[in-house]
Amino acid sequence: MSDGHTGESGRRLRETRRRFLRAAGAVGVGGAAGLAGCAGSNVESTPESTGDTGGDTGGDGTESSETESTPMTDQTFVTPTTDVPKDMQFNPYGQQYPERVAFALFENLLYVNEATSQFMPGVLESWDIGDDAVTLSVRDGYTWHSGDAVTAEDVAFKLELEIHDGAALSNIVAAEDVSVVDESTVELGLKRSVADEVFLYSLKPIALDTPRDTFGEFLEAYRDDGEAPGLTELTIDEPNGTGPFRYVHARNQEMVADRFADHPDADQINFKRFRWDYLQSNQKQWQALRTDSVDGIDNVFTPTNIAESYGDHVREIQMPANWGMGVMFNHEHKHYGQQNVKRAIQYVIDREKLAQTAGGKMHVPVEVPSGLPGNFDGSYKDWLGDSLSDFDPYEPSTDKAARLLREAGFSKQDGTWVDADGETLSFPYKIPAGWNDWTAGGQSIVQDLNDFGIEASLNPSQSYWGDIYGNQDYVVAGLGWPDGKLYPYFSLNKLLNGFRSRTILKFPREVEVAPLGEPNGEKRTVEFESELEELAGLTGEAAKKKTQELAWVVNRHLPMAPLMEKLDQAWLTTDDWNTVTQDDEDAIVDWPQYYLPREGKLTAKPE
Repeated sequence: MSDGHTGESGRRLRETRRRFLRAAGAVGVGGAAGLAGCAGSNVESTPESTGDTGGDTGGDGTESSETESTPMTDQTFVTPTTDVPKDMQFNPYGQQYPERVAFALFENLLYVNEATSQFMPGVLESWDIGDDAVTLSVRDGYTWHSGDAVTAEDVAFKLELEIHDGAALSNIVAAEDVSVVDESTVELGLKRSVADEVFLYSLKPIALDTPRDTFGEFLEAYRDDGEAPGLTELTIDEPNGTGPFRYVHARNQEMVADRFADHPDADQINFKRFRWDYLQSNQKQWQALRTDSVDGIDNVFTPTNIAESYGDHVREIQMPANWGMGVMFNHEHKHYGQQNVKRAIQYVIDREKLAQTAGGKMHVPVEVPSGLPGNFDGSYKDWLGDSLSDFDPYEPSTDKAARLLREAGFSKQDGTWVDADGETLSFPYKIPAGWNDWTAGGQSIVQDLNDFGIEASLNPSQSYWGDIYGNQDYVVAGLGWPDGKLYPYFSLNKLLNGFRSRTILKFPREVEVAPLGEPNGEKRTVEFESELEELAGLTGEAAKKKTQELAWVVNRHLPMAPLMEKLDQAWLTTDDWNTVTQDDEDAIVDWPQYYLPREGKLTAKPE
């Protein structure tokens, strides 16, 4: 069995984290000298009034007050939201669920540092992952905002609902194998053995946000009929949460939540309120930070010249996104489903120039297109090991690209590549409208392709997501290639076997590939579903070997062309707030303004 908190794996992940910090420093992290988080051990003292917001601080109606280290203040932390506050609905299975606001109102089952894949407790205090079953222990002291205690029954209820709804956990656990052992223990029977990281990441998106009195009828429907009609249409205006802040009101331009005194981490929080102001565009958020009308932003891409206009009291925290732009091919297209054409495009695009054009501070080029994230700190090399030199780095080479196209029957006429029927090799390169870095990067891509003789044009589209996932009206498009997680199973599964690969890319379910490092060797058939399922259960050297084999498939067949990887940018102000620098491990847990208060590392300065 494994435990979620200690051991050799934890030390290894911390080493990876340090590599990330060094790499991030090389691209401009560093920054302001740090005020250490100054919160100490809070002690409940004098009860005081709940204030003038009309909101109840919950439980017994009292609120902790001054302590020696973190005196209680009346301050409000103000941050933007791009969701219209009055339209927010707190049904996680509906269409208007405000995911960022939910970080304050609801407690996650666990949290993860994305630079290290290190998991920390949330509602779950600990976990033991065995070959056949997982035991989850619920942390004592959580309370619904209604005043009812959080129990193992609540956790089991949520997990069963998630499994019926088709969450990632459903690939590992059957709904009937969720059982309550006692008030603080849940046991899950496993369909098959899984690596710790694969199991824990399947819990990562899950928050305790479904009180049984509201969602009970839907779980009963799932149990009886396998379907829950009306679940997605359920509207919840005033949520019953479990997080450190309790809903007060949502209006046209703002939403407000007050500190919930009965949360087990409430003693770490010395400010009274969260407020979300509706600021839809990046430009409005940049202006709000510049004029000190917000105290922090969880994530907004900010060009260097804009960041330089902020005051010295505005602190940037960079977070590894484990995500970035790639070129997505429609494999049903007669040209772009061809391996030689995809490989030629990968050779033509100058990834170094692309990353600089998109914003070199926040983007790095993919060094070796293998489907593995970790280009900011080079951690992908740990997985490829000695096989790294066998992979094609696709360094820019128009000669190699031309040779591949000629082998596929294309020829160049009047400076443009055409197929055997004389049809031009061309496409509109579709990207989401309004994404500043992708627009700049897209111009670099189009220029490279046009210079080579492929007629590409940049096509920012307002209907982008509908066209990609709904109408599938695209030939070649820009889309994120990794899965946002550092552990390689997830990006490989996304590229080779996931919903997007099957339904959007229409990538084959199996391919022929020569052995790793032997491009001219006897080919074997790789069936993605079975091999990815195998990888999910492997650990240690066996996981490393299978990762290399599947990364090799990506390197040769390119279901997408991985181009660059990015950092996310969060912002905190320090004139009214004590907080940490990026050197603190907790600073890069999703997201600083929501996770740090739980740790006493984002506190209001005494007024």
